[in-house]
Amino acid sequence: GFARRKMLVRALVMTLLLLPAGAAPAQAADSVVAPAPDAAGITAYAGHVVFSQRDPATGKWSLVHWHSGVIDALPVAGRGVPFDADAGPDAAGHPVVVYSRCRHDPAMPEGLPPTPDWQTAQGCDIYELSLTGQPREHKLVTASSASRSETTPSIWRGALAFARHADGSAGLRVEYVPAAASRLRRLGGGSVQACLGACGFRVRQDGVDQLDLGPSRVAYVWRMTGGSVYGGVVWELRAAPLAGGRSTLLDTGLISGACGFRLPNAPTMSGRLVGYLDAGAACDVTETRFAIADADSGARAASQTPGGLAAGAVGDGTTIYWLRVANGASRPPVPGAGSCSMADAQCELVASAVPSYDAQPPGPQGPPADIDPVRSGLGYRWVAGPAGTRLLRPPVRVPCAPSARPVRIYTSVQWHRGRHTVRVLRHDPHTAPRQVGIPLTRSLPTGVANQTRLLHCGDHTRLTYAVTTGRAIQRMSFAVSRARSIRSRPTK
Repeated sequence: GFARRKMLVRALVMTLLLLPAGAAPAQAADSVVAPAPDAAGITAYAGHVVFSQRDPATGKWSLVHWHSGVIDALPVAGRGVPFDADAGPDAAGHPVVVYSRCRHDPAMPEGLPPTPDWQTAQGCDIYELSLTGQPREHKLVTASSASRSETTPSIWRGALAFARHADGSAGLRVEYVPAAASRLRRLGGGSVQACLGACGFRVRQDGVDQLDLGPSRVAYVWRMTGGSVYGGVVWELRAAPLAGGRSTLLDTGLISGACGFRLPNAPTMSGRLVGYLDAGAACDVTETRFAIADADSGARAASQTPGGLAAGAVGDGTTIYWLRVANGASRPPVPGAGSCSMADAQCELVASAVPSYDAQPPGPQGPPADIDPVRSGLGYRWVAGPAGTRLLRPPVRVPCAPSARPVRIYTSVQWHRGRHTVRVLRHDPHTAPRQVGIPLTRSLPTGVANQTRLLHCGDHTRLTYAVTTGRAIQRMSFAVSRARSIRSRPTK
C-alpha cells in the first residue's frame, strides 16, 4: 500500500545519502558557486562540473569546467548547439567528460525541449577529454562508426552507453559497451509510435534526449514527436538494465496542445535510483522539482527546487549541482537548452545538499502516444486468427517492474476482407469472464484498440478473441502472466 511505498522512498533517500567516499564532497545546504549566464547541459562527477556556455557575440557554445572554485573553458572546438556532454570516471577512476562531435549538428531547439533533437544530427562520433592534468581529447573508436551517428554518450568506469542512429533515419538504438570490451550490447529502448497516416522521418521521430550510465543500469529521456503523440512533443523517463531486457517506464511528460506542459529530464543513475529534474506548468506558472524514482518499484518522491526555477540539474554524490534561474521569472522556457540565454534569465550555478523528498502518489503510467507494441519491443506479435484475421498476441510473461504500478496489456485485430465483429474476453482465476473494451467492427492499423491491466506481480489471466463472421463465432485464447519477482527476466 501507500504506507509501504512511503517507507521504501525513505529508504531510497538514505541509500542515496550513503554513497562511497569517492563521491563529491558535501556542500552547504544551498550555495551559489559561480554565475552561469548563457549556460546549458550541466553534468558532474566527483566535484568536477561541466556545462555548455554560449558566446553572445558569436552564438557558439563552448564546454566549461568548474572545480574547487575555479572555472575555465575546456580545449574543445565550439559548436552551434549545447554539448551532449557527460562527466564520469574512466577505467582508472579519473574524471573525464565524453561528448559527440558531428559533421552536421542538429538545430538549436526553441522553447521547452531540454536538448537539441540529436536524432537529426549527422556524422557524429564520440570523444573523451580528461578533466585532470593536461586535458587531452581523443576519439573513442569502439563507440564510433563510419556509417552511423553516435550521440548522448555517458561513461562509468570506462564503460560507455550512447544512442546510435543511421543518418536521416527514424530508427535508433541505445548501445552499451563494457570497459575494455569491443562488442556492443543493445539495451532497452522506448515506445515506438504507431504508424497512423504519413510515417516518414520528417513526420515521425523517436529518439534519446539525455542519457546517464550507472554501474548496473542506464537512465534516459526518450522523446517522441509526430502525429501519434498526445500533444506537440512527449517524453518518457526510462531505466534499462545493462544485463539486457526491457526498459522500465518511470515517468512521462508532454507539451499540451492546449495549455501547459510536463517534462521529466536530466536523469542521474545511482544504483537502482534515478534522480531527475521534474518541470511542469498547469498553464501559466512554471514549477521545477528535484525528483527520484526507483527503477524496480516505480515509487517516486520529489522536492521543490529552492530559491528559483531549475534550467538543468545533475546529482553528484551528496550534492545536486544545478542551473538556477535567479530573477524569479515565472514563465521562462524551463528547462529548454536556451533558458539561460534569455536576456533577463540571470542564471547561476548552485550546489545544494540532497533534499528531504516527499513521497508522490503512485498514479498510473503509460506512454503518452498511440504506440506500436510490436515495434516497441514489448514482446507482442501478430498471429493468424480465425476467418482471415490477424490478432495481436501478448507475451506469455510481462515484467514485474515497476512493481508499484499496474501493467497494461494491449489487444488489437486486423483483416483485409470480410465483415467481422471481434470481442475480447478476460478470464481471471475464480471469476466470471468479462469483456475488455468495446467490440471491434473494423480492421485497425498498428494502433492499439483496447487495454486491460494486471495489477500485481504474479497476476495471470487468459484473453480470448471471439471473432463473429455472419452467424459463426470462432475463438482463440492466449495466456499472459506478470512475473512474480522483479528479478525475473522478461520473455522476449
